[in-house]
Amino acid sequence: MLSPRRLIAAVPLLVAALLLAGCGGGGGGGSASGGAIPAATKGPNLSDVVLHVGDQVTVTQSVLEASGALKDLPYTIEWSSFTSGPPLLEALNAGAIDVGGVGDTPPVFAQANGANVRIVATSRSTKANDFLLVPKGSPAKDLADLRGKTIAVAQGSSSHGLLLGLLHKAALSVDDVQLKFLAPPDALSAFSTGQVDAWAVWNPYAALAEQQAGGKVIADGTGTTTGQGYQLASPKALADPTTSAALGDYLGRLAKATAWAANHADQWVPTYSKLTGLPPSVARASFDTSRAGYVPIDDGVIAKQQGLIDLFGSAGLLKTQPKAADFFDARFNHQVEAGASA
Repeated sequence: MLSPRRLIAAVPLLVAALLLAGCGGGGGGGSASGGAIPAATKGPNLSDVVLHVGDQVTVTQSVLEASGALKDLPYTIEWSSFTSGPPLLEALNAGAIDVGGVGDTPPVFAQANGANVRIVATSRSTKANDFLLVPKGSPAKDLADLRGKTIAVAQGSSSHGLLLGLLHKAALSVDDVQLKFLAPPDALSAFSTGQVDAWAVWNPYAALAEQQAGGKVIADGTGTTTGQGYQLASPKALADPTTSAALGDYLGRLAKATAWAANHADQWVPTYSKLTGLPPSVARASFDTSRAGYVPIDDGVIAKQQGLIDLFGSAGLLKTQPKAADFFDARFNHQVEAGASA
């Protein structure tokens, strides 16, 4: 059996964000750019289109295949695998891929750094998937008890956003705690050996910390984090009529596949466990909290992302203070809605 450190190192940093599965949502496009594309009576011929899709640990590809959502695909998909969101967005910005999925935080830094990509679909979690944990035996009951203490967190991660949000709610600043920026494998080791007083992290890492290191959750992302994940596309792909049509079809299939996974957890979770190398109990816990579904891009979606941008900006962590609305393109809302409700 793998050791906890080797086990956790096998899971890319944003895998939970890509296991979004579940319920659809309502509402139409808001102030996002692009607008909805009216349904055509007859779509373009997509047989010559090769859609280049970014994935992490083949999770997206696997859920599409397991659900049957790739049946009768009218174009070809070429998959590229990435270890986490930032390198995926780098490839997207460079034009190496056409579309790919990440969590809510990588787009904040991508937009602040001038990346030329667009958010074209949004998924929303039904449960918190970021947590603040303290070691077994710690007297801390909330963030206020950690004033002056050392908190481990992965810089620029969704849990970094959680920590900033919790500090804001507690009327504390980043100067009131000592942040130790560690990748999850190193953070697990530091947490397990008492080198840090707390750890802000997402699942499956939080579940590993609880089940294997005796960690205790004292706060989560409910009402603090956005709960959103994104599919982003390159402007070049969006500008080409046939590639754009393939993108719309792909996003509808992805929304359908994630809804299938939510309704067939007993079939999907074992596959997830094998893909990540996680024990079944940890895989189940991670799936339960990362369960989500695709929703239309609207003003509420954009406002949540703007709030996250503002948190990082107020902490002095962004080169610029971008407007979230400039990064969204809602043209595929109707395909996403149709897929989520299929």
